[in-house]
Amino acid sequence: MKNLIIKLSLVIALVVACNTASAVFTDNLQLQLLMHCDATNQAYWLITPDDNSSGRAVNEPILDMAIGSFAFDRSTEPVMMPGSPAGGSYLSFDGVNDTVYCSPGWTGGTDVNCDFSLRWLGLPPVSNPYSALVQTVPWRCFLQPNGDQGYISFLMGATFLTSTVMLDSNVWYDVSFSIINDQAKLTVNGTTVTATIPIVDSVAQIMIGYDLYGLDRFFYGDLDEIRVGNIPEPITFGLIGLLGFFIIRRK
Repeated sequence: MKNLIIKLSLVIALVVACNTASAVFTDNLQLQLLMHCDATNQAYWLITPDDNSSGRAVNEPILDMAIGSFAFDRSTEPVMMPGSPAGGSYLSFDGVNDTVYCSPGWTGGTDVNCDFSLRWLGLPPVSNPYSALVQTVPWRCFLQPNGDQGYISFLMGATFLTSTVMLDSNVWYDVSFSIINDQAKLTVNGTTVTATIPIVDSVAQIMIGYDLYGLDRFFYGDLDEIRVGNIPEPITFGLIGLLGFFIIRRK
């Protein structure tokens, strides 16, 4: 009995360790972009580089791309700020012209995942109710106003998937979006909405804080832990349980 308790404790420790590790995203071969938004000693336009530690092709975030051209403009650079809820830093966008251009951008696929954390500080006007968050041509994400609160929506073609969670100012929220076999799912702080929405498989740029089609829809607030790609490789409780089973069998 004592040995069984010890073995079960090992399994529980594995579960806790994996849950703790999953609090901050890690790279895998199905991702196309992973930004921890932490400062490095690289050149300033790569001050928060793509974490391609899995060995996949790098997707370079350029923080000082001039709007509408391939020139550099330091005024468009979001500010790196300390104090991220995930540890380290986050990116602060001024709502005027701050943007991140990712090169080569979205490389295609009809299965999608997009995750990030945000804290809004200002809402877009009712006359133009869209602040751009993370976007590529097949799918675009917005912060939209609802009185003195905001909400998250994803646009695929002409179809919106809109969260029911109302977001207060100066509060961090976690956003997770996916499409698998045309089944779209949007989760904000644990509350999920779903719909059947196909997307077009196309190659396009990834922009953060800037709308690809509405040139004055800049985001005013903070973003962190931005993950974009195809469906990530999860560590499931089923795999953990199976590993625990083999540990017990070997003992």
